[in-house]
Amino acid sequence: MKKIKLSDYKGIVFDLDDTLIDRKEAYNKVFSDLYNAQKLFQKKFTHDQAMCFFWSLSPNNHFDLKKGLIKIKNLFPEFTLSYEEFYEYYYENLVKIIKPYDGAKEFLEKLIERKINFGIVTNGGEYQYKKVKNTGLKDKYNFFIASEIFGSSKPNIEIYLETLRQLKLTDKDVENILFIGDNPYTDIIGAQRIGFKTAWIKMDDNEYPDDLSAPDYIIESFRELEI
Repeated sequence: MKKIKLSDYKGIVFDLDDTLIDRKEAYNKVFSDLYNAQKLFQKKFTHDQAMCFFWSLSPNNHFDLKKGLIKIKNLFPEFTLSYEEFYEYYYENLVKIIKPYDGAKEFLEKLIERKINFGIVTNGGEYQYKKVKNTGLKDKYNFFIASEIFGSSKPNIEIYLETLRQLKLTDKDVENILFIGDNPYTDIIGAQRIGFKTAWIKMDDNEYPDDLSAPDYIIESFRELEI
């Protein structure tokens, strides 16, 4: 497959979780600890069974906390955390342990050094800022958009229009912008709607959904990108 050279584009956009930072490993640790702390899970599931259940709550690397909590309470009515408590538990623990992928910080620093026009666009709120701070990626970008603070989330067109504005480009430039992310249903289809080129990060043995238009590129990680 043709190599992706970022300097060939007028603008580059990265997703955050499972693109630059390892949400997968942190998610695994958060729910493994939850299992070990809650006997109600241990009575019904082995650790492996519990982790399969918890991962079923995060399809396509996206965890909807409200829907996830409903499914947990349907199976475990005695689980007492409210949505607010569960939200705080999940994110406070996640941001403490989440780490950047090896080389991510240095890669972004090199993009800045080479004056590549790029930013990060992520679904989520204030905890996304805590993630970039705790992973050492704070200020390693030209701009950063968190959907809950901006007021629109991927794949809605509004957040991509704001991305275009932050890149200081116009709708005439959309085909010269590359969006890189791991979630087909938010990152890729949203970017395709506005006309951006897309690179899907294929995690593990995942296959791209055959009900969606294919991305322009499929890569294993940001490390395959050339500057």
